[in-house]
Amino acid sequence: MAYRQQQKERPSRLRPPRIDPLDSVGLVSKGDQSLLNHKTQEDYFHTITTRYHALVGPSEGQAQDKHGFITGMASLSLKQNAPLATSAPVAAQISASSPGMPPIIMAMRKLREAIVASSRVDDFAKSVYIFIVRTTILLGHPESYHPALLHLIRRIHFTRPLSKEDETEFIGYYMLDLACRQQDLADAFRVQNIYNHRSGRIGMILTALVHGNWVLFGKAKVAGNVYEKRLMEWAGVRMTDHVVRCLGKSYLSVSKAYVEQCTGMPWERLQESRKLLWTCEGQTVVIKQTKKP
Repeated sequence: MAYRQQQKERPSRLRPPRIDPLDSVGLVSKGDQSLLNHKTQEDYFHTITTRYHALVGPSEGQAQDKHGFITGMASLSLKQNAPLATSAPVAAQISASSPGMPPIIMAMRKLREAIVASSRVDDFAKSVYIFIVRTTILLGHPESYHPALLHLIRRIHFTRPLSKEDETEFIGYYMLDLACRQQDLADAFRVQNIYNHRSGRIGMILTALVHGNWVLFGKAKVAGNVYEKRLMEWAGVRMTDHVVRCLGKSYLSVSKAYVEQCTGMPWERLQESRKLLWTCEGQTVVIKQTKKP
């Protein structure tokens, strides 16, 4: 009897399982109610931002918001001539499938669902959605940034209005997503009229897509911020194909440098990706062979 009691009092030699803090809660849509508490949401958001910045590196644009959280990308200033945060180019090189990113993206979805389910529309919710939209645009994950962008514009902005700069910025992202990824130019112009959106750069991009003007498209891409460039990549393949068709119908031969300038790709990669039958002779690309007399 004493021996059995001694066994019960002896501490277990088995280590407790390590649980990722991001996996400690589930989706509200699946019945988990853990994140409906506002304080738990704030702690969870802090865990997400800390994990994210640990992967992409520290940012000059990091700042603490009124809740005391490092928001980093959410606090990034996009004023003209303002320096971009150093983590933005780094994040632009990371995709949603990069190691360590899938758990973060899933955690963002859990937090989004919890904020919507708890009907939370305050400055914290606005900060969370701004962070999620900017971050997942850089990661190229429309399943995350598209619903977050709609909720930010249609729900949060209605109750907690965004600043004029933020309103122009995020409506511009919505228009670019419609035009570049969804290929719905009519809806992009409809959104422009509804919100009276006035941005010369976004208008330039839409005009370039309507007319197939790759020169204007390239100029707009150079002038755009890192988020706009990321969204424009959805239309990049279509625009490159258009350039190749135009060159093929316009020239018998053309300089290699000009082809690379128009397409924005090295000649070798362009030829391989498009399976071109064009040949390169020195610094000249021969598009069509002329018949010798």
